[in-house]
Amino acid sequence: MPAPQSLPLPAVAARRLSGWLSHLGVSPMAFDDTVGLLNPLLRVHRLQARVVEKRAETPSSTSLMLQTGPAFPALLPGQYVVVGVTIDGVRHRRAYSPRAIHGREGLIAITVQRQPGGLVSNHINERTRVGDVLDIEAPAGEFTLPSPTPAAVLLIAGGSGITPCMAMLNHLREHAPATRVTLLYFARSQRDRIFATELAGLSQRWPGFSYVPLDSTAHTPATAEAGREATAPVPARVLDVSLLEESQPKWASLPTFCCGPAPLMDAARQIWAAAGAARNLHLEAFAPPQPSGDPDARHHITLRRDAQTRTFDAPGNLTLLVAGEQAGLQIKHGCRQGICHECTCRLHRGSVQDLGTGQRIDGEGQPIRLCVSAALSDVDLESLN
Repeated sequence: MPAPQSLPLPAVAARRLSGWLSHLGVSPMAFDDTVGLLNPLLRVHRLQARVVEKRAETPSSTSLMLQTGPAFPALLPGQYVVVGVTIDGVRHRRAYSPRAIHGREGLIAITVQRQPGGLVSNHINERTRVGDVLDIEAPAGEFTLPSPTPAAVLLIAGGSGITPCMAMLNHLREHAPATRVTLLYFARSQRDRIFATELAGLSQRWPGFSYVPLDSTAHTPATAEAGREATAPVPARVLDVSLLEESQPKWASLPTFCCGPAPLMDAARQIWAAAGAARNLHLEAFAPPQPSGDPDARHHITLRRDAQTRTFDAPGNLTLLVAGEQAGLQIKHGCRQGICHECTCRLHRGSVQDLGTGQRIDGEGQPIRLCVSAALSDVDLESLN
């Protein structure tokens, strides 16, 4: 589990000052608003970052260089941050995998790939400008390298799932160059491969790094741009035991980190389970999973929040969050990826499927997240936020 990250002394002092002022009636948010008038990066409760550079990585992805403030904790490679943007007056939050920029204190980068119909990803690619200030939360997540650093590591990425793997690569190259690293990277084509030039150069300069780029549609669903511009079929190379044996014969015994679309994650999960090595496999989804239930099924959902009861019907092929929104409900949520927990509800009755794990959850008071849960029966829920 990642260790808590300490803050620099100025940020600690600012938080202590905020705590002291709270006894005089100055709320933490009022304190942040006041120091934010001087510089939004000085906030210590609701953190913000400024876009200092914007760079296209591929036709469908963009990197933002973000200057963070002194209250932003240090990153562990592989963690995520939740970024907030305001679109038409509504605040939206999404999780992205940042990477620290070597030699630049407080500077991090996130890379955002357009998602078909993705409100936030398209906004960032099209409308975010240098100088914009974004909300940002402290880094979190357990998709991180073990300590001490192992002698060898296997990384598997698909599409924009390369972003946490790139953070790990940069860290290992800088701090543990003797580590032997194998990277299998699935992308639809060379032009769709994020960090293609950087990865190719790294493989030339770093003897311990084995880079295996794979052009394949099997594990990387098309973006809108790829769908319009594809001119020829791409070989359907998949993650399987033969590829693993060819690339890294000791794959089953190595700490393995896999991030990408659901088909890639499912394949990895099945392969490592069959090899009896599931404990060595660490997974991180970069997009919310999609339910595959019966679209004609209709489950009656009862949702209680703040002494109000709302009801709606949920088909088997929609998450509870999306089904509720389509029924006209305004349900509190944040990232829509199962990360921020703002849509968490208590399941009192009925059954749902957790789309992240595939497990069935039967109502006995357990917390569930609406954005990554699909109904398997009529359901009775109580909002926890």
